[in-house]
Amino acid sequence: MGSVDLIEEIKEICVDLSGQAVEAAHYLINNPDEVAFHSMREMARRANVPPVSLVRLAQRMGLPGYGDLRQRFIDTMRDRQQRDRLSTTRNEQAARSLIHKMGEGARLNDIIESFFAAELDVVRRARAHLSKEKVTEAVGLLANAPKIFVCGRRTTFTPAYTLAYALRKARPNVILLDSPGGAPESLLEDLLPGDAFVAVTFAPFNRVVHRLAEKAAQSGGHIISITDSFAAPVSELEGLHFVAQTSGQSFPESTFGATAIANLLAALAIGRLGEPAQTRIRENERFLHASGEYLLSGKLIKRRRPAPAVLRKPTAKDKRKKS
Repeated sequence: MGSVDLIEEIKEICVDLSGQAVEAAHYLINNPDEVAFHSMREMARRANVPPVSLVRLAQRMGLPGYGDLRQRFIDTMRDRQQRDRLSTTRNEQAARSLIHKMGEGARLNDIIESFFAAELDVVRRARAHLSKEKVTEAVGLLANAPKIFVCGRRTTFTPAYTLAYALRKARPNVILLDSPGGAPESLLEDLLPGDAFVAVTFAPFNRVVHRLAEKAAQSGGHIISITDSFAAPVSELEGLHFVAQTSGQSFPESTFGATAIANLLAALAIGRLGEPAQTRIRENERFLHASGEYLLSGKLIKRRRPAPAVLRKPTAKDKRKKS
């Protein structure tokens, strides 16, 4: 049983819990990687609940005690770490799977249905990891931080760009760290305490993105990350971490879940910004329309080309001028 299934199982019993048992469940849902590394008493301290609340939670899940629940978290972490080790050959494996599937002579409609089912499952799993508390805090940062820096490289550039583009339409001081000259860190020199840094990174995790996130954290920035694993190195930095797994049927990997989270955070931030965001978006759209950026529906009005000059035979007067 995977980590998503375990978290979903805890979420399902939350409706039947009350008091500090609910608080204990929410803490495990939001901080699953801590369970493997800390004792029950330490987890209870971090969750601000008595240890017996964790015992009762385990029993409500049909387990003898908290030790069995902790073991399930340890097992799922091992599964994630194994997946991360295999991520270095993920592109090769994905290509082999696609080629094998097409070579088997599978019907195109079956492939299409299977592909979209896998993509929808990626989004479902991304939704399963979201918590109201983390989303609310992240949206507050994206709406109110003086400056926002966004970084994603290679595959993760798509959700990173999606977030930066949407936010830039709604508020000023949104910087996408995408330097064609190879010096993205130069823009990060302007990060000050209180600014936000959004890192998007998938396994095998990008060293540049991680180093920039570390630099942002050392400068006092608030870290928001979107990754495809709870074991992502960036999750070791203090901040808000969202997980959107990528194991669909796309090549090289599915960005559907990460892009959905980026779109969600941008949409909620715009809603939080209110009228100033609407005014900025309106002015931007008017400029784009006036600039001719968009091709609107209807017949195109073709400009008439000037009629070509009519050639005439040289007159006797013309000949005298030449001579």
